[in-house]
Amino acid sequence: MKFLFRPHVAAVMLAISGTCSAAETISYPEKPIRFVITFAPGGGTDQFARAIAAKFNEAWGQPVIADNRAGGNGNIGADVVAKALPDGYTILLTTNATIVINPHLSKLPYDPVRDFSPISQVASLPFILLVHPSQPVKSVPELIALAKAKPGALNFGSSGGGGGAHLGGEMMKTMAKIEMTHVPYKGAAPALIALLSNEVQLMFVSILTATPLVEANRVRAIAVSGLKRSPAYPNVPAVGESPGLAGFETDLWYGMLAPAKTNPRIVDKLYQETKRVLATPEFRNRFEPTGTQMVGSSPAEFAVTIKKDLAKWATVIKTSGAKLD
Repeated sequence: MKFLFRPHVAAVMLAISGTCSAAETISYPEKPIRFVITFAPGGGTDQFARAIAAKFNEAWGQPVIADNRAGGNGNIGADVVAKALPDGYTILLTTNATIVINPHLSKLPYDPVRDFSPISQVASLPFILLVHPSQPVKSVPELIALAKAKPGALNFGSSGGGGGAHLGGEMMKTMAKIEMTHVPYKGAAPALIALLSNEVQLMFVSILTATPLVEANRVRAIAVSGLKRSPAYPNVPAVGESPGLAGFETDLWYGMLAPAKTNPRIVDKLYQETKRVLATPEFRNRFEPTGTQMVGSSPAEFAVTIKKDLAKWATVIKTSGAKLD
């Protein structure tokens, strides 16, 4: 069989090939990127988001602007991103509270699965239980005894109603059969200010946020919320080590998401850069000593985590009877 060379056909094929190559090449970013952070400045989410933003700016030469949209336990910021153009220039930095807990506690203006393109679960860490130094407790059993002696007299703060910190307090109330009053704030930073002034007497907060205050002896750490002790606080027991609280666990993760229908190549570029940043010694040396575990999961892996955790927290909330205040 003979094949004839036809110049006009070759030209057409070359043009098509060039078009495909151009389509596969994406110039991003070409302008400033906005990181919408769902909690107030100073908290763990804010610290992590700004650290990543600085690294993105170094790598890409484009400004990455931190935009704190606190309120509604992350719902306000999440709604902003859910309704933004899916062009890769508005990115959500939030926690599991916003994405997998809130949907079970209130009617949301966005869908945590349908309205976002997952980029990466960037990190995870347990909470640490802090008490004001004036409180005569140095352990969870002593805290429970005080709460039983003064039903309803203790206030526990949180970074927002419906978050893991709030649910940690609610689970403790349920499992220990005690009464405490929940006081929500618009982020961990204002909640810690309330703790320092003894407006609230205790709270669960991320280890990342709490460490400077613990080291300065301005608050007392009495337990961590994971199933086992944190390497950052080997002498601080897990809540579950206390009588009657076996199996107690609540954690925190930070995640990065884009609006739904964002170009997959942009999502992948954001993921690849996030993964690179999390692996740098500078980044790990800054955050890992606080007990923060770098994750850097792929978009597909993060999507699986979101669906799995939605089911997990549905069960926890139903069992504890937790509600928004």
